[in-house]
Amino acid sequence: MELICARYSVDSQIEKFLSTGVGLNWESFQFELNGQRPGMFKSAIVFSGSTKLPDNSGEATWIGVQHWCGCLSELRRLLNSCDWSASVEDHDLHWDSLTLAYDPQK
Repeated sequence: MELICARYSVDSQIEKFLSTGVGLNWESFQFELNGQRPGMFKSAIVFSGSTKLPDNSGEATWIGVQHWCGCLSELRRLLNSCDWSASVEDHDLHWDSLTLAYDPQK
């Protein structure tokens, strides 16, 4: 999970934006992993995270949604036996069970 999140990290883009003003105003994806196993017949949160989408251009938010949907899709494929909930604001992201990916266009 940490490798997937590292691959989708926008930290270098944040640094570039802060130093030059060029690019999107990304924020890092903050996440927590829960390594404790729940008791029998109990569920637990395994992974939780959040970020703010970029919003400094007309297409920035859409670029951000697509980027983070890619990250969440990889994480969900890795943690495929878990129940998932992913949303932007109050809009639940659609999981496409054929492509095994979040489809932000639906």
